[in-house]
Formats: sequence, C-alpha cells, structure tokens
Amino acid sequence: TSAAAAQTLVDASNKARSAALLCQDCDPAIAALQRVGNYYKTPGSGAAALLQAARTTAAPWSTMAQGKRLSEQVDLLFSRHSSEDLLYALFFVLHARTIEIDLVRYTINPTWEKGLIQNAAEFANMINCCGDKIFAAISDPDTKATIDLLNKCDSRDQVGSYRVIVSYETPQLEDFSLCILQQNNVFGCDASILTSPRVPLLRKWQGRGIDEAMARQILIGHLDHPEAATVSQKKPWSWKVVCGANPAYDTFPAQHQVFYPSERSAAAIWYDPVFKVETLDGRQVWTKRHYRCTPRHVDDDLQGEDGSSFGAWTFSTLDNGIISKEYWTTVDAADDLSWVVLHYSGAAAVVGQSYLGGLLCSADGKWPASAREGKELERIRLAFDKCGIQLWELYGHGPPGESSDSGPSRSFMWTDAHDKWAIHHPPPLEPIGDQSVQAWRKAEKERLAAKSRAKSTE
Repeated sequence: TSAAAAQTLVDASNKARSAALLCQDCDPAIAALQRVGNYYKTPGSGAAALLQAARTTAAPWSTMAQGKRLSEQVDLLFSRHSSEDLLYALFFVLHARTIEIDLVRYTINPTWEKGLIQNAAEFANMINCCGDKIFAAISDPDTKATIDLLNKCDSRDQVGSYRVIVSYETPQLEDFSLCILQQNNVFGCDASILTSPRVPLLRKWQGRGIDEAMARQILIGHLDHPEAATVSQKKPWSWKVVCGANPAYDTFPAQHQVFYPSERSAAAIWYDPVFKVETLDGRQVWTKRHYRCTPRHVDDDLQGEDGSSFGAWTFSTLDNGIISKEYWTTVDAADDLSWVVLHYSGAAAVVGQSYLGGLLCSADGKWPASAREGKELERIRLAFDKCGIQLWELYGHGPPGESSDSGPSRSFMWTDAHDKWAIHHPPPLEPIGDQSVQAWRKAEKERLAAKSRAKSTE
C-alpha cells in the first residue's frame, strides 16, 4: 500500500541519513514525504507547520529556509518533464548539501547563501565598474523589469533565465551585461566547455570521405546558395530543428537554422538561428542570433579516415552582452540531406554556465519520412548514442512509435497554430552577413521606424 511504501521510504531515508528526499509524480502519500535537510514540504498540521513557516520567514539565511528554496526549485524543474531539468534539480540539491558541483557552482544572483558581506562587495564592485550602465538600465522600465525578474530567477536555471532575457531584449540590458559580466566579471564566474562525451566526426557522406567542401555543404543544407549541395531543396533556410536534448535551446519553437559562407573569410561560415519566443507577458515574437563558425581541430581518434577534422566547428557569439563559445560536431547526415544530427558543447564563462546537447534537423522540421523505421531510424539512434543521448531524452518530439501507421506526431516546434500565425508574421530569415548583430538590430530598428513614419503619412 502507499502507506507501507511511505513508511519504508522514511525508514530507509533515516537509516541512510540522507540529505534530501525528492518526489516526482508520486502518490500523495509518497509526495508528502519530500524534504530537503530539515525543511519538510508537508510538515503536517498544527504547531509543526506554523513553526516551520515562522522559522523560514524570520530566518531566510537558515538551513531550513535554504531547504525550502531548494524544494521549490526542485518542484519547478521536475514540472518541466525533461531529463536535463531533472538532472539539474539533483545537482542543485547535491551542490548545496553534499558535494561541490562545478556545473552549478556559480550564480550572479544576490543570495542568502552568499551572505551579506559577499553580496555587498559584489554590489559595490558593480557600482564602481559600471555605475553609468546601471543607472541607464534601471531608468528604462523594460530593462529594470528584466533585471528584477532575473533576480527572482536562479541564473543557473538556464531555461528560466534565458526566457526572461529573450522576452525583454533592450540595448540597455546588453550594455549592462557587457560591462558587469563580460568586461569586468564582477561575480568571478568561470566555466569551461565540457569535453565529455567525446563525439566522433562523420567520416563518409554520399559514399566518399568528408572533405572541406562537403562539411560546409552539410551545414549550409537546404539554403538557396551557390555553395549548397546538389541535393539542396533551395529554401530560405538551411535546416529546421525537429527536436533536441537541451531544453534551454529547445524550449523555443519554430527554430530555423541559416548557415552561409562569410564574404570576408574563405574558411568561416555564419550561423543565424531564427526562433519564436513566447514572452512572459504573452507576446509571440521572432528572435535572431548571429554566430561566427570556424573550423576546429579534433583529437586523432575523433578524426576522419584521412586524419582530417572536417565537420568540427567552433561557434562564437555575443548574446545580450555575453560571449558564448561552442564546439559543434557533424555526427551523421543522410546522403540526400533529409536529416542531420549535430552535437554541441558550449560555455558562457562569465556567467558560469556550461551546456551541451544534440539536434535532429530536417528541411521542414518534421521527423524525416525515410527514418520512421528501419535502417535510417537506427542511424539516427546511433548518432545520438555517440552524443550520449537516448531518443527518449529528446525534447519536443520523440521518435516515431513502433505501432504507428501514420508516422510520428508533429513536434511542438511546428504546430498548426504556429503555421497560421506565421502567415502574417514571417520569420526574418535574411542573412545578417559580415556585421555584428548589434549593427543589424540598429539597422532593423531604423528601417521599421522609417516604415512606420511612411505609413503614418499616407
């Protein structure tokens, strides 16, 4: 029975002197046992509940109050139903109670865990280094609202914090972040690109060993460009994302990838991801990023058969004042470019964030028809396995069901509701080109302002 199971868990937890007991989608009798340290999510009724509430409110620096914050954070992450968020929920509790974990070591938030002295020192350092940027940021209502929301959201929660940022992007926020984080690293954060798993390169495509031109053609994919492969479908985009394994990336729907060569560098490629953001205040807007992609050398055992590193790339971008660097790997691709599997591992060092994931992409964002079963499905499965990812971990679109006659259901990224919305709100797919994203945004705002003025005079 549930009562017997609950008592068994209590006895085992007490015997092991466990730091926490966490529950997800459990029977109410089991869920009532959740605790972190000496904080109980369901402390009972009467005096015990009143005393716990009083202690967590009156002493927010106490271990009981910390346990309350961790328990609420666990509930939030568990509610997203992704393997990545489940792991981070465990990491947060383990880091706070048992062992230091580098992945969740740093935070740019003022917290009770840091203590009054460290919080005050960080604030003073911010004022000394970037007082003018801070004043400009808090003087702008949208930017101030963004900063307030970020302070309420744990910066280590990459899904939550990034959704706040993309909901309210302003020049003041970018200047604020660039000064405090990127230029002065006020919070002393650091993070490195994760080197595990070690993902091997795709070695053959269309029956031949991968060379430089082929590696570029796979990324350029279906874009209507002279350098594209002959099997390209000549679209305004290279790929559409079907699904991925990192919710910080894949929680945003309608992801278009636009890869194209640089006009200033023979080796470099530009990557402009274009995706839809459902903002915190209920709006639907397109957002665009701009990465520079350069060839990367990999270790001997990961190289192609001829000892080359074609298909390994380093991506870099300045995103809202923060520099991110990522290692991307072409893991596998269909000869007709009906699908591609890509792996990435990156870091935003000055906010202490490391991340990794994998993507399945196709020309239309649907699970490729040729890979609903048989050898092609197995190839995709093996490609993700090389990335340390199982198909059940994919976020937004699982693999096709074995008993399905009509193939897989559509990804949440490409819904009928989105298709109707996009008719009147087409994505901004024009390549940014050899300029910064900041210069492009400025030009776009000037263009839209001029268009609005012209319309008002009609």
